Amino acid sequence: MPKYQTTVKRASATSRRRAGANPWLALKHHGANLNVEDFLTFRITRLSNALRTNLTKRYLEEFGLSLPEWRLLALITRFSPLRFSEVTTRSSMDKGQVSRTLRAMTKRGLTKTRVVRRPSSAAADALAAPVIVSITARGRALYQSILPIARRRQAEILLTLPEADRLALYQIVDKLFAAAGSAAVSGEGD
Repeated sequence: MPKYQTTVKRASATSRRRAGANPWLALKHHGANLNVEDFLTFRITRLSNALRTNLTKRYLEEFGLSLPEWRLLALITRFSPLRFSEVTTRSSMDKGQVSRTLRAMTKRGLTKTRVVRRPSSAAADALAAPVIVSITARGRALYQSILPIARRRQAEILLTLPEADRLALYQIVDKLFAAAGSAAVSGEGD
C-alpha cells in the first residue's frame, strides 16, 4: 500500500475513534480534556446555526422575513402590547437590533409603536417615556400564516428523537438555562 493511502487510512480511523469519544464523560473541574469544539457553547451554537439555516430560514424566506423579524413578530403577537424594554428582555436580543428590526417591521405595517407621555412631563421625561409595541392586523395575519409551517418543521426535527430523548433534552435545556442564570424569556416560534 502506498504511504499516502496508509496515512489517509490512519487519519480516518482516528476520526472515527474521535467521533465516538465523549470528552464530557471524564470531565474534571479544570476542563483540561476539552478542546474548543467540545465546549458546550460551541456545540450548541453550531447546532443552533444549523437549525436556523436548514430549518427556520427556509420557510421564513417564503414570507420575506428575517429571523429577528420572525422572533419579534412571534413575541409581539403572543404578548402584545409590550413595552420596548420588555421586547428586548423577552427576545434576548440587543436593544439596537430590536430597534432596527421594529423600525423595519413598523415600516412594513406589521407592528406599531407609541410613546406613552405623561400630561405634565418635562422634555427630559419625554425622552425617557416608555414605548409601547403592538401587533397590527397585517402582522397577526402574517404570523398566523407562518405558525403552522413553523410548528410542523419544529415537530419534524424533534420527532427524529425518541420520546425518552425528547423528554431528557427538554429537561436538560431547562437545567442549563437555569444554571446560566439568565432571566430572559424567548418568544414562541424560534
